[in-house]
Amino acid sequence: MDSKHSEESSKTVQAYLSYLQEMSRKISLRTGMENTFYGKTKKNSHCYRPFEDADAQYLRDVRSLLEKESDRQLFLGNGLIAGFFKKKQVKKYVAAPLIYFLVKIDLDENGRSLIYHIEKDSVSLNYDLITLVLEQDLDEDDDERTGFQSAGVDTNKLEVLEDIENSLEHLVKHESEKLTSNSLATQTFQKIHGKIPEFKQVEFSREGFTDQKIENLGSTELTFYNHRFFYVASLPGQLSTYTALRKLILEVK
Repeated sequence: MDSKHSEESSKTVQAYLSYLQEMSRKISLRTGMENTFYGKTKKNSHCYRPFEDADAQYLRDVRSLLEKESDRQLFLGNGLIAGFFKKKQVKKYVAAPLIYFLVKIDLDENGRSLIYHIEKDSVSLNYDLITLVLEQDLDEDDDERTGFQSAGVDTNKLEVLEDIENSLEHLVKHESEKLTSNSLATQTFQKIHGKIPEFKQVEFSREGFTDQKIENLGSTELTFYNHRFFYVASLPGQLSTYTALRKLILEVK
């Protein structure tokens, strides 16, 4: 096979993988990431911890928990939307990252201390959260449907989300250190807030978020906090698929 045909074949494979990646994102909703720590029990601990406070003891505790619960993983959230909104006069509680990553806990090179590693190529926009906000005016029967159209995502809104996804993909490839920065969460929220009407209701907090606020979310309307935090949650099935396809696309290039 000559170089021209090889290049064309590579582009075809890349395009197909990109299509599969896009479909995995659009189809697989409802993974529980719309509420990662409000109202959880001790048996279903969220292990919330601000990014700056993840010390050795925290890592030991989380690792011990995950050894017993293999279906859950440690995540890093970048940007937090928390509070409540009313749907059919019923309160819906939200406590969710806008962007999240898988985090692995490993031993250091000396095999003595635990360290964490953020898998930046697992970066994901939280579509559970976005869908929940978009669908709040839909009938209950519509909630059971799967897909963005049923959640009220028209072409213009979808273009906004795809533009954000493209920006995240660019950062994965070229400037991965920016993925976990405070500025990324703020910029992403501002794009969504400015261009998707349903997010106009979400306030931008100038205050920091503390764990004391978790129990008071029932009296706080939806608010965005420029906050980075660790938490434990069930592993979304589509995250593994989405990340694997992303890696394959990078390898094909």
